[in-house]
Amino acid sequence: MAQMPTRNRVLMLAAAIPVVLVLGLFAAWAIDTGGNADEVVRNVELAGRSIGGLDRSRLGPVVDDLAERYPDATVRITTAAGDVETSGERMGLALDRDATIDAAVELGSQGSVLTRPFRWLASVVSPREAPVLVSVDESKVRAVLAEEDPTGREAPIEPSITGADGQITVVPGKPGIGLVPAEVAAAVPPAARSGELPIVVAAEPGEIPPQFDIADAEAVAEEARALTADSLAVSAGSTSAEIPPETLRTWLTSSPTPEALVLDFNEEQAFADLGDLLVGAGKRPVDAGFRVEGDRVIAVPGSSGTACCEEVAGQLVIDALRSGADGTVDLPLVVVQPKRTLAEAEALGVRQPIASFTTNYAAGQSRVTNIHRIAELVRGAVIEPGSSFSVNGHVGPRTRAKGFALGGFINNGVLEEAVGGGVSQFATTLFNAAFFGGLDFDEYQAHSLYISRYPYGREATLSYPKPDLVIRNRTPYGVLVWPTFTDSSVTVTLYSTPYATGEQTGQSERQAGNCTRVTTERTRRYVDGRVEVDTVFATYRPQEGVNC
Repeated sequence: MAQMPTRNRVLMLAAAIPVVLVLGLFAAWAIDTGGNADEVVRNVELAGRSIGGLDRSRLGPVVDDLAERYPDATVRITTAAGDVETSGERMGLALDRDATIDAAVELGSQGSVLTRPFRWLASVVSPREAPVLVSVDESKVRAVLAEEDPTGREAPIEPSITGADGQITVVPGKPGIGLVPAEVAAAVPPAARSGELPIVVAAEPGEIPPQFDIADAEAVAEEARALTADSLAVSAGSTSAEIPPETLRTWLTSSPTPEALVLDFNEEQAFADLGDLLVGAGKRPVDAGFRVEGDRVIAVPGSSGTACCEEVAGQLVIDALRSGADGTVDLPLVVVQPKRTLAEAEALGVRQPIASFTTNYAAGQSRVTNIHRIAELVRGAVIEPGSSFSVNGHVGPRTRAKGFALGGFINNGVLEEAVGGGVSQFATTLFNAAFFGGLDFDEYQAHSLYISRYPYGREATLSYPKPDLVIRNRTPYGVLVWPTFTDSSVTVTLYSTPYATGEQTGQSERQAGNCTRVTTERTRRYVDGRVEVDTVFATYRPQEGVNC
């Protein structure tokens, strides 16, 4: 047989060498990697730690140890306006143990069968990096950026519900501007793959959508409407009331939480409304005050009272709405302490009469009942230093339930009758006592028709709610108002420590259209020697029914 030429043998040998080498590479790769599919291939590192050849059971502790770094790891978010630097714990950063182990083990099986041996060969020369796989909590990222966004953040407005008008309505949300939580959260895992710390991500501001949408708010609104479909009966002490749905709805709102948009209650508003609805519940406290025996003023202690309601009342109503409970919700009364203690009363300097004034009336008239009743209600009132005293504010509306009767009064210059008519005589008596006691007037109004039983130009009328008589005490002492009466007269005496006296030192008149404008001058003399002059006014119509 003829032999192959030498040149041809050389060429064939040269062609066979690469094939042999490739086959050898495949063989070496197969031998090195074919022993255990759950074992990390050689020369692999995880965050700088050698893990080549480790199986899953031995790789687990390495990954667990690595995971402990991340709560305290620094996460830096860089922006053109400045950086945000925070901790992994605040971002909800955590190493994903199982995913990191899987990625390390599967590193040798990446790519096609034809390319894996060559990657293996490269890894013999230089190590391969297994990725560190982490997760972040977007809700926590949102909280961090809400506090520390350096880009001039305008927070998004979440959709909400309102019952302010007595009907539950949905208010749409609005997007904000700043670092977008979803984008920052998505950027952290890729930046953490290398295992290098700190983790640095770049971000720029954009439109921040609300966390929740209109459908979420509609679901809360439906819940609110269902809870307030009917009135709710409540009671406190001996007083009860029905809270209508329209009022209940004003207590409802919504609040965003990290997980959901939830129904919320304005407990402060509920508590305030319950106080108004059950205003008569309990017993009013009595401030420490005074009683008069002859010319002697004696301080007397006050007493505590009760009122609606304890602070838990709002929550009790809310719980009843949530549970759909039938029947009446019993609300606990709260103990109310008097505003003025005995020691504080004694320190007011209420010691002796400083002024007194008397007006007369014909006995037996129905109006006399009203004069006596308002005198009883005002007796013992104390005007604190620097404070004012409103007769209407103290007495309130004149009603039959309070002991008032029909009586005559002047309405727009016309004589009429009404419950409480006649109390203006008490107002005039108090006005004059304050005039001579040197006190100030925040508010007063004279009768529109002059009545001869009153001092000309120096008197006051009273109706509810206006006109009112409001007296100001600018002295450093308390002033006790102590009315007394007989069948034919009423007297108001003021008790305090002498500070000033008033005296009428002049009076003038001028025409104001059909009416007469009367100016009365008062000179006040203070115990320190000061003297002041002021004036009070009255405008009188010439007769009933004639306007100015």
